[in-house]
Amino acid sequence: MIKHRYLLTLLAVASCSGVAAPMDTDRGVESVAVTGDCRVPSPASGAEVNVARNITYTVADGQPQRLDVAWPKGSGPHPLVVLIHGGGWSGGDRSEYAGEMLLLAGQGYAAATVDYRLAAAPRNVFPAAVEDVRCAVRWLKSNAARYGIDPSRVAALGISAGGHLAAMLGTASDVAGLDGSCPLRDVSPAINAVVSFAGPQDIRTAGALDVSQRGMVENFLGLRPESDMAGALLASPAVHATAGDPPFLLVHGTVDDVVPIRQSRSMRDTLRAVAVPASLIELPGVGHSIGEFSPDPRFRTSTCTTLAFLRERLRPGTAAE
Repeated sequence: MIKHRYLLTLLAVASCSGVAAPMDTDRGVESVAVTGDCRVPSPASGAEVNVARNITYTVADGQPQRLDVAWPKGSGPHPLVVLIHGGGWSGGDRSEYAGEMLLLAGQGYAAATVDYRLAAAPRNVFPAAVEDVRCAVRWLKSNAARYGIDPSRVAALGISAGGHLAAMLGTASDVAGLDGSCPLRDVSPAINAVVSFAGPQDIRTAGALDVSQRGMVENFLGLRPESDMAGALLASPAVHATAGDPPFLLVHGTVDDVVPIRQSRSMRDTLRAVAVPASLIELPGVGHSIGEFSPDPRFRTSTCTTLAFLRERLRPGTAAE
C-alpha cells in the first residue's frame, strides 16, 4: 500500500485546483488521484530555456541514437525527466515529445526526449531498445554538468512501448544482460520514479496485447514469447519488480484496444505486493491514445496527478538532499 503520508504530500503539491478522489474502490485497493481544473503550462520557448538538439548519445550496431534536451536557464542543477516515445517498439521518434520536453523545462526540470533502435525482426530485436534507453540515462548522468542535470533525481516517462521501456528502467536497472555495447557501464541506469501511460508490463504470452496487436510483441522479441520464455521473462517489467524499486504512476484508458488495462492493474498490484508505491489512474472511456499533459477534460485526472507525482518525487526548484 502507498503510505498515507505520501498520498497527502502528493495531493498538496499538485499544480491543480482540485480535490482528492478515491479510485478503484470497487477493486478494494486504495488509490488516490488528483482531480480538478489543472493549470497546464504551455511549452517554454527557446528564449526561456536552454535547448540542445540532435545529440548522439550512442552508436549501436552502426546506428547512431540521438536525443534532445532542454533545461532551465539560471542556477541548477535540475531534476531530469527522460521522455520515451511509443510506436509499438517499431515506429515513432523523439520529436513526438518535443512539446512535453519544453513544457517540463519551463517548470524547472531538465527534460530529454530520446530515440532508440526500432525493432524490425530480425533486426533490432530485444534487448536493443532497452539497451539504448539505459545508455541514454547513463549518458545524461555522465554529462549532467553540461546540461544542468541533477543525476540523483531522475524520472522516466513514456507511453505505450515507451511506457514499457520506462518501466524497464524502473524495475530492471540492476538486471544483467541489458547493456549491449554501451560504454558507460560504470554509471548506473537506475532512476527515481516512473510514469507509464498504457504500457505493456508483462509480455510472457502472445496474449499480452489485444489479439489484433500480437504481432508487435513478436516483432519486438524476434519470435513468439512462448518460444523463448527466458527472453520474454527478461523483457517483462513486472517480472523484475522487487522491494526498493522506484515509485510508479500508471495511467490507462479503460477501453484500450491495444494494451489491455489488465496490464496496468496487474502491475500496480505486483508492485504493491513488494512494497513499492504504485498508483493507477483509470481513464473511463479512453482508448490507447492519451494526452500526457493535456487540459482536455478526459485527461484532467491523469494530467493533474502526473504533474503532482513528478513534483513530489523530483522536487524541482529545490536543492538535492
